[in-house]
Amino acid sequence: MTRTVRFEHMRPGEILAEKARKSLAFLPIGPLEWHGPAMPFGTDPMIAEYIALGTAKEIGGVVLPTVYIGTERERGADMLDAMGFEDTSQYIVGQDFPANTVKSLYFKEDIFCTILRAWLDLLVRQGYETIVIISGHGAENQGAALERMAREYSCETDSRVIALTAGPMPDGLTEELGHGNCAECSMAMFLSDDVDLSTYPADQERLKSNAWGINDVFTFMLQPNEDKTVRGDPRTATAEKGKRYMECAVRTIVEKLKEIL
Repeated sequence: MTRTVRFEHMRPGEILAEKARKSLAFLPIGPLEWHGPAMPFGTDPMIAEYIALGTAKEIGGVVLPTVYIGTERERGADMLDAMGFEDTSQYIVGQDFPANTVKSLYFKEDIFCTILRAWLDLLVRQGYETIVIISGHGAENQGAALERMAREYSCETDSRVIALTAGPMPDGLTEELGHGNCAECSMAMFLSDDVDLSTYPADQERLKSNAWGINDVFTFMLQPNEDKTVRGDPRTATAEKGKRYMECAVRTIVEKLKEIL
């Protein structure tokens, strides 16, 4: 019989037995966010949940229901320039570019921290020795907030809190990670049937970051293409590539946690 790891599906006796075997709780999180017209808004939390479930099945522990939450900050002038915006004085938060048709559900950073603290408090009260936050969202300010809370709770409670962000590169795939580009679109295709590549033009015109709200990792590093287009065209995404990315993501997190624990 397959061991149950989803907390919401477990009976009290199963929860206690698993905690006695491995006092470890995973909390997957991610915002509902624009990833271009082809991808579902829940891509980040779906990635976090898959990694949390795969890791728990490998090393033990329980997985709490995914929390659809994330935060972002306004883009600086250098980043807006890298993304192809001529007016770098614009106020643009995260990936909510002016051309987008639907805004992301970003929480203000203080609200994000308050909600996450409430979840951590509940898990500390449950008596878990280790709590692992798996974030499917790579925003710099979110990562910093998670690291601060992890250190605080680890030092001020009887629980150890670890914050990890998904995003490793598997061997053999040339597309770099990014936001809504081929790599992430492939992961979404593997995780759900809700990707629709026909929402992009069928011609070979390269996709500009500022027009579609998607970016490659080098743009985030302020090293964009000369024409400010996206490396790793999402129109080349496949579920098979996504499977390899996700398997690599689980493997990487498993290895990190084994080292830590």
